[in-house]
Amino acid sequence: MNTSIQKRIIKCLDDIQTENLTAEVLVDLMDDCLDQTDDKETIHLLLDLAHFQPVAEIMSKADLVEEWLEKIIQLIENSQFHVGYLLKQRAKRYNKKAVFNLINGNELETLSYETLWIRVQNTAEALSALGKNGETPVIGLLTHNQLNGVLVDLACLSFGYRNIPIPLNATAEHLSFILDQAKITHLFIGGKTGFRLWNDVHQNHNITIIALNNSDPKHGKVLDWDTFLDKRDQSQDFNLDQKMASVSMTDVQSIMYTSGTTANPKGIIFNQINIISKRFARGLALPEIGPNDTFLCYLPLFHTFGRYFELLGSIHWGATYSFAESPAFNSLLKDFHLVNPTVFISIPKRWVQLYEMLEQDLDLDVTEDALIQTTLNEITGGKLKWGLSAAGFLDPDLFNFFQSHGINLLSGYGMTEATGGITMTPPNDYIIDSVGTALPGIKLRIAEDGELCINGTYITEGYYDENKSDVFKDGWFHTGDIFEERDGHYFIVDRKKDIYKNSRGQTIAPQKIENLFQDFDSVKSIFLVGDGREFNTVLIFPDKENASIEFDSADDQVIRDLYSSMILSVNSFLSSFERIVNFVIINRDFSAEKGELTPKGSFKRKNILENFSDIIEPLYEKNYVALHAGAKEILIPNWLLREIGVLRSNVRWDGQKISVMGKPDSLILSWVESKIQLGDFTYSIETDILDIGSFIQSPALWLGNFAFTEFFGHVTFRLKEPESYTSIKVDESVLVSKLKPVDPFDSYENILQNLHFAIRQYLCHDTSCFKLLTDIVDGKLENWSEVVLDTYLIYQDHPIPQFRLKMIEALTPLMSGDFLVEIIRSAYTYQRGQEPEKEFSFNINRAGDEHYKAFIQYLKGIHSTVRQEDENELAFIQAALLLISDFGIIHPTRFVWARAELVWWQLSDVPKPLFSTAEKAYYALIKGFRNWIGKSSSLTIDRDSGDEYTWKDVITFDDNVKNAHRTILLDAINETSLVREAIFLLSSNSIVGLNDIPKKGIWVTHLGTRNKKSVFRLLVRTHSLGTHNLVVNLNEGLEREFLEDEIKWLTVMGSGSMDITLVENFGGYWPEYHLYTEEYIHGETLADYLERNKDDIQDETKVDRWQMRWLHFIWNGIQAYQEFWNRTEFTLSIHPASPTNLIIPKHDYTTGTKLISISGRKPTPSVAEHFLSLYTDYIAHTEENYEGLVHMSDWEVIFMSTLQALKVVPGKEILERLKDELKNRTMRKKCELLGCTIERIDKFLEDIEQFGILTKPVVFASLRYERWLDLNPEATLQARASILQELYRDYNLDSLLEEYPETRVRFFIMTCFKETNPDLTGEFQNMIQDMRQKKLNPRNLHDRIKTIQTTIKLNDDEKFFLARMLFPHLDPADYVELITTAYGEEDKLDLVFQTEGNDGQIYRIRPPFLPKEIAQFHSLLSESALVGTFTAQHDFLFIFNARNRLVGGLYWRNTIQNRIHLEWIVIRERYQNLSLSKRMLDDFYERMRNRGIQIITVGFYLERFFFKQGFEIDSHYGGLVKKLE
Repeated sequence: MNTSIQKRIIKCLDDIQTENLTAEVLVDLMDDCLDQTDDKETIHLLLDLAHFQPVAEIMSKADLVEEWLEKIIQLIENSQFHVGYLLKQRAKRYNKKAVFNLINGNELETLSYETLWIRVQNTAEALSALGKNGETPVIGLLTHNQLNGVLVDLACLSFGYRNIPIPLNATAEHLSFILDQAKITHLFIGGKTGFRLWNDVHQNHNITIIALNNSDPKHGKVLDWDTFLDKRDQSQDFNLDQKMASVSMTDVQSIMYTSGTTANPKGIIFNQINIISKRFARGLALPEIGPNDTFLCYLPLFHTFGRYFELLGSIHWGATYSFAESPAFNSLLKDFHLVNPTVFISIPKRWVQLYEMLEQDLDLDVTEDALIQTTLNEITGGKLKWGLSAAGFLDPDLFNFFQSHGINLLSGYGMTEATGGITMTPPNDYIIDSVGTALPGIKLRIAEDGELCINGTYITEGYYDENKSDVFKDGWFHTGDIFEERDGHYFIVDRKKDIYKNSRGQTIAPQKIENLFQDFDSVKSIFLVGDGREFNTVLIFPDKENASIEFDSADDQVIRDLYSSMILSVNSFLSSFERIVNFVIINRDFSAEKGELTPKGSFKRKNILENFSDIIEPLYEKNYVALHAGAKEILIPNWLLREIGVLRSNVRWDGQKISVMGKPDSLILSWVESKIQLGDFTYSIETDILDIGSFIQSPALWLGNFAFTEFFGHVTFRLKEPESYTSIKVDESVLVSKLKPVDPFDSYENILQNLHFAIRQYLCHDTSCFKLLTDIVDGKLENWSEVVLDTYLIYQDHPIPQFRLKMIEALTPLMSGDFLVEIIRSAYTYQRGQEPEKEFSFNINRAGDEHYKAFIQYLKGIHSTVRQEDENELAFIQAALLLISDFGIIHPTRFVWARAELVWWQLSDVPKPLFSTAEKAYYALIKGFRNWIGKSSSLTIDRDSGDEYTWKDVITFDDNVKNAHRTILLDAINETSLVREAIFLLSSNSIVGLNDIPKKGIWVTHLGTRNKKSVFRLLVRTHSLGTHNLVVNLNEGLEREFLEDEIKWLTVMGSGSMDITLVENFGGYWPEYHLYTEEYIHGETLADYLERNKDDIQDETKVDRWQMRWLHFIWNGIQAYQEFWNRTEFTLSIHPASPTNLIIPKHDYTTGTKLISISGRKPTPSVAEHFLSLYTDYIAHTEENYEGLVHMSDWEVIFMSTLQALKVVPGKEILERLKDELKNRTMRKKCELLGCTIERIDKFLEDIEQFGILTKPVVFASLRYERWLDLNPEATLQARASILQELYRDYNLDSLLEEYPETRVRFFIMTCFKETNPDLTGEFQNMIQDMRQKKLNPRNLHDRIKTIQTTIKLNDDEKFFLARMLFPHLDPADYVELITTAYGEEDKLDLVFQTEGNDGQIYRIRPPFLPKEIAQFHSLLSESALVGTFTAQHDFLFIFNARNRLVGGLYWRNTIQNRIHLEWIVIRERYQNLSLSKRMLDDFYERMRNRGIQIITVGFYLERFFFKQGFEIDSHYGGLVKKLE
């Protein structure tokens, strides 16, 4: 005996009570015990200490569980601590405390630990008398759960008698096998089931039977229980201590048999180390369970969970085990009230029943949590804290429900070979579909094929009487189950033996797929077929009672649509090779009697395949007729033959034509190599198989082919959705073949027939086709616009040039801008080659803004390469210039865009023909515009008095306006449309005439004279069209050529350029009066502003403020001067670059810097001189004049401003030119004096390559965030998100993404992720580089964020801001979560968005995470009398309440790239009028914007609601339309 260690143990036991015990003290004690003593009494005392719940908690919190358990196991082995010593120890420790609750009706009896130990000893002594001739008896137990059976079991385990609990659900054959193999000498039987089994086999076995109860019929040599106990008197030399000391720790102590299916059951052997080590492991896994807990138990004691977890587990913890009187649910409800359990372990069905009982009593959607918990407590006795769902699937929603209402319901995975549990949900760490993490003391490994392998002290060493087993390899037990592991959590996939390969060798886990259907109300059973097959199918036994349709009265197609929708929803969560292609509804369920189910209810797959083979085989029959000629094959689908009334056996193909026996009609189908003559058309094909079904699904291939449609009939026009068929193409020879004209249809059923006829006319060179095509395009095209365009692409190369152009004119409204430019360019080039003498003519009337902008962008894009273009391109540029002039004349509101572009081509160094065309187009544009706007009347009538008045009566001149100037201005206003035109161009397209202006409504004042121009302000007040400000510039000395040159530059620099406006917007030029109009701009120059604030600038207390302001003024000013330089193609610079020539907004987040005058423009001497002027004239000289302006800027700001003004690629080219000029010695010295060096430029270029462009808005937004955070260091996440969003919006950072895709990521790096971990920063830098290289779309970062989520450990703050980086529309207060969900082979990152309803409750909006949610939505549609048929093209968005119950949802069909069709939106009746549909749609719109969707269509239902949502009627799309900005 080691008294010093014992004293320390006793001290620890005392410290438990005072909560002074620490992990360090315990570990030191354990190590010393292992090193210093082998005294059994001392070690057992330490193991007694180790069983206490506070000790387990201490080690768990210290994260020392594995290390602690390893030491415990050493002590168990060293001290022979077996079940007997455990029981003896607990009897001493807990003495009079109840170990068992025994229920009899409404009566409750208890048995104490002390009494239990005495009765176990008595039972063991009686067992010792059973042996004959010195042989030790082998004990079998065949009984339901009862005390006497437990006494026998515990006696065997305590004193070393091998015992074998036998499953009561064993067959007679299996019972005989177990009795023989295990060599059972004495069988204890209890209950009717046990004796019925024995009575079936008794004649074959010479075994002594002991009846645990006296009331059952018996056969054979039978002892009753009392007689058995009396045998104690016959026991010889039964010494308690000696017997316990002789118990082996490693010999076979117990054998537990699997239930078996058809083969004989396997006997799993356990020794004392297995049994005892598992108890300590489970205690450490559940450190909050202890002696104050009570178990209510009904799981059979012949199973590991009942025997080891519940029985031995409750004894290990010093808790109380309650024998349930019956496993029936109603009986358990009574027992709950009698024993008030804290722990309840059950199969899933009992948890479902508890939930359903609550559902009957309460409306779980709206009942408050407190009432639900109170009711749940009333049902379960009021103390239930722990639960475990074992041996089957339980809906994750039920786990979450019980966990959120006071019961920590755990999941787990185990098997008999592991003494029960292998994994378990850690308390408070449930993950959907996970079976938890590894229990302490067990090692898990997933093999290459996915099989879970286990190793540990409580894993069986093998099977009884079986020397070799392939499940034990290299020290690992192979479970036979396929698993996945994610973040330490394990997910079961399937049984290995059930997994199969399809015909392509791809592995499929059927149970995983079948499980996805278990929450569909309309499915009772489902079985996956596909082993060795080309694809998967399923057998479905419907649940007619719970189905959403009435089976008896429903049409077959309705039933099929219902199950098709379910299968499609499941398919969306599967990999392509796992998806289900076909199904059949069977008329009976799978049956154990027919050998299709195991005793556990799992499938015997081979038997099901045999029994249902006559149903399965048709699922794999070809759904088409295959016709052959040589190596070529034609497939005609069965549905098509049915539609045209033809038998499969009657179709023939002789290599030249398809014919039908008994019918005169035939269809030419001649196939030579890769060419097919099919009907009227020739095709090119890439394969040796022609699928007529797929061909029909792609109407662009057969439109116009009348021979084809006449053979197969009108069924070809009944398509609902087109699908592309890429392996076959119309041969170009069709365009030159001489097709016969056809007669129109007698009636037109749909658009396809119209298109069919129009295309035939087009191919027959009949011009009437264009009127028909125009009508089709302008009508209700619905989902056929893509078919029209696809068909056009096939036939765009018409041999007649005018047909090409007329076809483009007809289809223009369907085309994107860039596409229209490209095809007109192609048609123009073709016409020029075919008919060079013919003038190009294209009617631009059907074009819209998108097309117009595309033409202007085309012209802008070719600015820099015009001198390198070929003759055809130069000729097309001329055509484009004329087209934009025509568009500007037709659409006066777009006049300024055309004018600016046409002026550029006159200012720039372009070939003379282009200059001439631009000039011609420009004057035509001006003339057309002024003809449209018209001259204002020179006389009008006063509305109130009826008096006549003229312009003279309207205008009032300020005294500072000279008489000579008055005369010129009055004449110009009176004789021209000067005022009318200027107001229209400069004031949002208002048309103002003399009659709109009251007498004395115009005030004219002289603003001053500068640069040989007198400048006048006209303030125009109207009756009802607002007040307008104009400026008139009157030339007083500038040469006309210089003035007109300036006017052109003003036009290019103004808003008409579609770029940043650098100067006042230009109005119009009136050369006959030597004047022009422009916009009036309020504001003072930068020089005036600085002068006005001179004292403030020199105030030392305000240095920080002026530092920021000056940096803002530098950046904006440099950018404005560089922008001007850029637009002159680097030929002209404004000199000097001075603050006197700038108006800069005072706030750094506003745009709109303006150049006051461009009269100082001069030829640029060199790039270096230009940069030096910016530095010296603008920055250095200003800082000299205002000493308080701290030198905030250096060359990097000038370089960055240059890149922003010129855009990145041209900007980098200019910096390279600057570097080249610095190689000149004189220039280099000049620049080096001011700090500009080649090395500095190189470093700048390297930095932007690595880190991206640091634009001014990002810099200032980040600086403002930093300053705000300095003032608010304790700001909440929501407050920080709020300022981030505000800054992002104020600085309009989203608008920079096109040119600077890294903007958003850079902004977040510089703000909320500034102090983040290096791994995350590294990922962000990689993202920036990929965005700069166009490998990553800045508006679609989902995959990268998903990778970050799965590979980098993120804290809550990082997760919070990562969601806002990904979804910019989120409000600061929005609770959101980024969830990664598995969809087949892919993981998708989805947003869970939280919102508040009008009822003040919280709701979550998200896509479906499980197929069952789509099933629930389908049921909701049915409840709402809506027909919902889901296809592979559908996506879903749902809304759930706080309890994760589906409240409503919407689904949509993806049509074309930027357009979707919203099918239905539905909200449960009780949740209507809470604005949930509006909130869901608002979130839906933002998600669609993030996906690049521009158009949402919806049918005509809930019109008033959708009108409020911004939908409008649009016949072109055939319904209501919302265009997303």
